Parts: sequence; structure tokens; C-alpha cells
Amino acid sequence: MGNPSSAQRLGRKSREDVSQTEGKELPTLTEVNGDVSGYRERLFKFVEAQSVEISFSERIAPAKGLSYGGKIKLLSGMQPAEEFSTLVHEIAHEMLHRGERRTLTTKQVRETEAEAVAFVVCQSVGLQNGTSSQDYIQLWHGDANLLRESLEAVQQTAAVILGGIAPEPAAFAAAA
Repeated sequence: MGNPSSAQRLGRKSREDVSQTEGKELPTLTEVNGDVSGYRERLFKFVEAQSVEISFSERIAPAKGLSYGGKIKLLSGMQPAEEFSTLVHEIAHEMLHRGERRTLTTKQVRETEAEAVAFVVCQSVGLQNGTSSQDYIQLWHGDANLLRESLEAVQQTAAVILGGIAPEPAAFAAAA
């Protein structure tokens, strides 16, 4: 009858259950946790004030967010803290990597910078990043030298976002 095709051979391949495997657990990316009350709403308003349109989709999975030319698409159904962190990452792309600067940087630099901005903003509003930002930056082969070279851009962008999402002074007086 001839030899079976590679597709037929693959179809008969045995499958193992995770309980049948040995060794260390595979690492998982940690998620961002914490309370984003108030900050989430102000971040959405800030993004819209930058003339960036936000939409949600399940189709972008496994990605949590995408940004492209004045539009940000977020994965539907994320926890609020994870959604906040992802939106900060994507608006950082829009702020840092539009126009001429995009052509002057590599994907590695752009991803490292956007995630560093997300880390700074999330830490500043009291979220717990765990190792999520570190894991993401390492995934893109970012390192201390790259972060050092991008420090000014990261600091400036994080400061603008934090200024844009800070509670109104009246809210501080009411809370006191």
C-alpha cells in the first residue's frame, strides 16, 4: 500500500498526560495584581485624550494587547490590574514609537521600553507586578544596558502618563 504520509504518521503519535511527565514545572509569566480603582477610568480617559481609539477583542489571543497607528486593541476579559498594565504598555508604544523614532529603534528596544514604562506606572499606582515585567523584557532579550540607554525616554513617558491619571486635587482633599 505504500508508505503513509507524514500527516498520517503524526496522527497516530501517542500523547502523554502531564501526570506522565517528569521534571521541573515549566515557568509561567506572572500576572499583575492589585486595585486599580479610579486609575483605570482615568487611564482610559487619558488614552482617549491622546486621540487613540480603544477596542476589545478575543481574536488577538494569546496577545493581551496590540497598538497600531492611533488604535489599541485589548484582549477581552482580562482582570482589571492586568488590563491596566497592558493598556499602559500599549499607550507607551503609541507615545514612544510613532513617527521617526519607530524607524530608529528595533522591536527589542520598543518592547523593552513599553514594558519598562508599564512597570514604572504600575508600581507608582500600587500594583504588584511580580516578575511579569522582568519576564516580558527577558523574553525580548532586553537587558540592563538597553534599559540604561532608554532610561530618559522611559522616565519621561511614565511621568506624562502618571500626570495624566493622577487623582484630581479635589479628590485628595475629599479623602483627607
